[in-house]
Amino acid sequence: MYSKITISGKICTGKSSVFRELQKKLGWPTFSSGAYFREYAKTHHLVLNNAQEQTNKLTQKVDSMVREMLQKPGNLLLDAWLGGILAEDAKKVLKILLVADDSVRYNRFAQREHVSLAEAEEEVRLRDSSWFDKVKKIHKRSDFFDTDKYTLVIDTSHKSIDDIVSTILKKVS
Repeated sequence: MYSKITISGKICTGKSSVFRELQKKLGWPTFSSGAYFREYAKTHHLVLNNAQEQTNKLTQKVDSMVREMLQKPGNLLLDAWLGGILAEDAKKVLKILLVADDSVRYNRFAQREHVSLAEAEEEVRLRDSSWFDKVKKIHKRSDFFDTDKYTLVIDTSHKSIDDIVSTILKKVS
């Protein structure tokens, strides 16, 4: 039924963890826009946290690459904040939106980055607002996380990765 899966969501909703687990289970070709941007930032000596350093041209280039990948035949597992939105015209795509309570997101960030909860909350809010402001301007829209744009919405706040992946695999088969 589905030959492609997009995993979208805000920071610390579990996108990367779910992506890695699905990659193991499915063995499909993959693309992670976050990994692409991290490598780009590293190569060009940029501060990843500052979304302003990602030029509009680079963001549009990556979005265009993703749209092309989603139109090609074959399987694809995609990890991208905007994956579901970029796939809105593509066929046979399971568009997944992962959501989580903000308090859960702050805790996850604090644990992952080894910072205080207050620092985590500040950083997550900063990244969210910086990123949203940027993509709103580029795409001239703000409906990136409207649940009606997605095939499957999963609240990851209190679910294990295994439960989330199991839910997704049932939908794919």
